[in-house]
Amino acid sequence: MLRTLLLTTSALFAMARKRPWEPLLIMFAILLANAGLITVLLINEGATQGELLQREQGLLSNNIVVPADKATHFSKEQYALIRQSGFTQLIAFAERNIVLTCEDNEKNPVMLKLIGVDTQPFLGSTFKGLPQREVNRLQSMASQAASTSPRVNSNPRVFKSGRSPSFPVNGLIHPATSAKLSCHKVLSEVDKPPLWPASVTAVTTSAAPHNTLLIAIADFYKGEVRIANDAANHASREEPTSMQVPLAGFISFVSLTAEDIRHLEALLGTRVSVVGGDAINETGSLPESFRLNLWAMSALMGVVALFIVLNALNLMYRTRLPNIIRLRQLGVSTATLISALYVELFLYCIVSTPLGIVVGFQAASFLSPVISGTFASLFSAVFVNPDVNLLALFTLALTVTFSSLVLFALVPIKTLSNTLTLKRAKEGKSLPLVAVLVASVTAVMFLILIEKLIASTETALLFVALLLLFSCALVLLWLPILSKGLASMAPKKWPVFYYVIANMHLLSGKTRLAVCAFFIALTANIGMNTMTDSFRNATEQWLTQRLYSPYYLYTDLPLSKVTLPPSLSSTPLLKAQGEVLGVYPNSSKTIAANTPPSAVSISSYPAHQTGKNALVLDALAEPSLDAAWSKFVTGKGVFINQQLAFAHGIELGNTLRIENIKLRNSPSSASFAQTSSKPGALEEVSDIFSTTPTWKVLGIYPDYGNLNGQILVPLTYFSQDNDVIKNALFSGVMALYPANQDTGNSALFNGMAKQNTTPNTKVDDALSALTAKEGEYTLYAKQELLDISMQTFDRTFVLTDGLNITTLLVAGIAFAVSLTVLTLGSAAELSVLRALGVSQFKVKLALFMQYMLLCLLSALLAIPFGIYLAYVFINLVDRYAFNWVYPLAINTQVLFASVGVSLLIVSLVLLLPLGKLRPKIDLRQEAQL
Repeated sequence: MLRTLLLTTSALFAMARKRPWEPLLIMFAILLANAGLITVLLINEGATQGELLQREQGLLSNNIVVPADKATHFSKEQYALIRQSGFTQLIAFAERNIVLTCEDNEKNPVMLKLIGVDTQPFLGSTFKGLPQREVNRLQSMASQAASTSPRVNSNPRVFKSGRSPSFPVNGLIHPATSAKLSCHKVLSEVDKPPLWPASVTAVTTSAAPHNTLLIAIADFYKGEVRIANDAANHASREEPTSMQVPLAGFISFVSLTAEDIRHLEALLGTRVSVVGGDAINETGSLPESFRLNLWAMSALMGVVALFIVLNALNLMYRTRLPNIIRLRQLGVSTATLISALYVELFLYCIVSTPLGIVVGFQAASFLSPVISGTFASLFSAVFVNPDVNLLALFTLALTVTFSSLVLFALVPIKTLSNTLTLKRAKEGKSLPLVAVLVASVTAVMFLILIEKLIASTETALLFVALLLLFSCALVLLWLPILSKGLASMAPKKWPVFYYVIANMHLLSGKTRLAVCAFFIALTANIGMNTMTDSFRNATEQWLTQRLYSPYYLYTDLPLSKVTLPPSLSSTPLLKAQGEVLGVYPNSSKTIAANTPPSAVSISSYPAHQTGKNALVLDALAEPSLDAAWSKFVTGKGVFINQQLAFAHGIELGNTLRIENIKLRNSPSSASFAQTSSKPGALEEVSDIFSTTPTWKVLGIYPDYGNLNGQILVPLTYFSQDNDVIKNALFSGVMALYPANQDTGNSALFNGMAKQNTTPNTKVDDALSALTAKEGEYTLYAKQELLDISMQTFDRTFVLTDGLNITTLLVAGIAFAVSLTVLTLGSAAELSVLRALGVSQFKVKLALFMQYMLLCLLSALLAIPFGIYLAYVFINLVDRYAFNWVYPLAINTQVLFASVGVSLLIVSLVLLLPLGKLRPKIDLRQEAQL
């Protein structure tokens, strides 16, 4: 038995050597499917490992002591005083921004935060806040801070200054930060001359915060950098080339009690705020929904690639049929023959899977910069080149690939088995029109029923697969009917054209696999493109209306220290945090939903008429916007975003139970109150608001791009009397407009925003003055913010666009293989055409037109299913994955572009087998008769 199996397998490989392109096509499809699988797996794994790196304990994960007033700074003398007074657990640090660029490409800069830490206390001390391994590295950095010899490390990162001569500096960098730096080796200051001529040799460690370069504070203040508010360096402040950088705060490796804070404030002579390290080092994570979407696109490409395998197997078995019949005549059983065919497939998998893994690694490496930028801009997440087990990866890929092939190969093997029997082949008959109509209505009703049962992202993606499966079955039912209708209308006075139409009807029953592959790829492409276009239109319209001011100012200064010229007025954006603990229904005092506490952002919103006109609402609890706005500005209700409403099942008119309201930069309101000992300081949570509003939901607004819940509260209800509270609430963003501009006159106010011009010279001079203060203010026009947002949006869908094009290319290859299979069975028909005087070119053109008409019919059927798929993406997948929905926009230009690109790809791929086709007439005559 085993010897027979080996001999049969050897015979199959001998057949493969005679027609090598057939097994090569199968191996190519396996390679392509594995490349897509490995690429998505590495992307998800890189995001997961980056997320784990973010969660590791770092130096700034401890409590940070900073001045309560952002306008004041600690000095070196104050640091020495508190350490002499017993606060040895506090370590000073300073920070400023630096820019890293590539030696040959200065247009790709990366901005990092340079942090200098007092490393001397680490010598001989052990801190509870860090693992001993990281303390040892900090001790090593401290001992070598003054050394001129470079650090010995297996793979250090060296950042050279653009200024010469330079001095050596030892530093630390987080692995996730190091991973996103490719060719960046040149270090310079931000928008200033290179005042710090240092050559930094950095090693990777999780003790360093993210997006930072950690060095000793002694090295931080070398060169021409001085400590601000330092009397000893007062003379150097007059030097035009020196830079004044104050101490940013103190790192505390132990928890500070209220008594410690009061003692510390007495020593420093100023109020302090104790914030958590997470407030300084904010990170994000890749949503599970994004991973699922990548897996779904990879699965789609894999399924279409398997259709290539099916067509290639049909082709290979069709050409091997005479030899397989001889094997059966020699006594080889059907079971042995099928086993040999599976052994052949398994060997193809063993050869192709490693190649697919290599291609997947290369694709992930090539896309790494794009992916890293997308994750950072959208999710504040870190993407690293993943460290994976190659043996486990190969085993997984081989198992998935061969299992899929075993299932998919059942169809061609079953067909081959039937061919070898004496059973009479049954003539295929298409269903009558009435039966097809009944089946179509039943399928659509079933899909609508299942749609109502969707309740999660996973079930939504399963519904997408079910929709593609049902739509593919319906297309296979309708395609013969439509092609038969076209054949009945084709004029018989044009024989070749009539042959094209009539034979297309026969092809529709013989090319089911190729039609399925093309239809699935095109439907997914239309659905994704329509969904993306709808999302883009909704986002652009929302931003255009929501950005109500002509200019926006970004600053790191406290709100009390922001000084504007008299010709400009501003509306600041204030933010606090709270927790949703429950939801009260409309007419009851009992809690309808009592879920675990969920964080929510509480943001201010302008109460003027322009703010009202800029508000975009999806639903209102009141009969009109005027009625809802009137209650909003009087504190009788709030507006919430879709994310909060969907996440908690909140309906219009519900009242929210919001508790634990606190400032964004402090771990709790109570701890903030403990840090304030002077009269007028924050004593309780309610002091964040001058008057606490009613948390009744008046409306729900879209908030695309935000993954978290948000509540809008009138700006006038935020407390703005206490500078400490006001500065802590300030988000760093404010809207700017002329002081004499009537914010109640929407037409005049928005007219200036659209033109992006200033109405008078005073305003123009004021904006120019703000722009000149690059270190303090960053000014953006409305159109600039809109352009930046839409550019970020376009970069988001680079991955899915690439997978869509690849899937269409794979579908085109499936059609090409199908054409080759069918031409083998239609050699007699082609010979008759040549005998009748039809040239080779016209024969090839007839075959090309048959397939293109078949693709065109499939494309026309794919349009309605693609639109329905886009509806499912928007209202089911996005609803449960991102907690937002938006209107479905059907753009004929997008539909025609999707169909046109797909037909173009298929037509180009079909040219290859058509070019090799040589239809000949009897007696092997090449000339026309």
